[in-house]
Amino acid sequence: MLFNRIIGCKKRHFLKYLGKILWFLNFWFILVPNSKFYTDKMQIFSKILLSLSAGALLFASCTKQTEEPKTDDYFPLEIGKYILYDVDSITYDDHSRTTYHNNYQMRYEVVDTFRDNEGRLSYAIDVLQRVTSNDTFVGRDVIHVTHTGARLEWTQTNAKIIKMVFPIGASTPSWDGLTFVEPREPAMAEYNTSVFPWEFKYSKIGESFDPGNNYFEETVTVTGIDEKTNEPGDSVYADRNFYQEIYAKGYGMVFKERIYWVYNIEQDYKKGYQLIMRAVTQN
Repeated sequence: MLFNRIIGCKKRHFLKYLGKILWFLNFWFILVPNSKFYTDKMQIFSKILLSLSAGALLFASCTKQTEEPKTDDYFPLEIGKYILYDVDSITYDDHSRTTYHNNYQMRYEVVDTFRDNEGRLSYAIDVLQRVTSNDTFVGRDVIHVTHTGARLEWTQTNAKIIKMVFPIGASTPSWDGLTFVEPREPAMAEYNTSVFPWEFKYSKIGESFDPGNNYFEETVTVTGIDEKTNEPGDSVYADRNFYQEIYAKGYGMVFKERIYWVYNIEQDYKKGYQLIMRAVTQN
């Protein structure tokens, strides 16, 4: 292990010269056995070995650092990769003062590659949906993903979000995941950074997670926002904006929770939605 660390620090020349010195000293002692002169040399030899060992340990210490995950570990892109999700959806309709609950399944599958308008390799992910496992999937959406090496760009319904940045680590700073989003569009109001304090960041790196009977040994959590203003029903403005995704090493996103609603004081009801996605099978 000590030699491997030295080589890892690119100190190969140190090992080369260390071997030559040890060979020379060993040959020297063979020629001069059993004498006071020999004893004195043994003492010198011990001191030399001690010094060389200390030097080796010093060089080896340069590799003592936290190993960061590879950039592709938590979002592998390969044609044929898929994840099937159980989805729980809630929609709040302030006009009809009704809350709608829906349960269905969605399948995300990498189906093709292409070059984007900047000439970068990108991937197409088909989004399929069905009500139950007995039903046939129907197409719902297509997602375009570009892995630049420094970040993961996710484009869906013409909105581009920087889902991840690399490398992944505890020291990785937070990032602006919405830098490409145009918040002035009504449909993008929930992503308006002048209203909501969006800030993407990593947590729980390398921790295990189970979305429900589907255990993953190593995951990383991405939180974009966790904001709440007042409680609905108090005759004052209220809202809730929450975004969190969990990625598993070797698979991709295995859990997602998204909440966005604004309280309509006049209607005394919330307007918005809540979505939870749990991975049930994947390859």
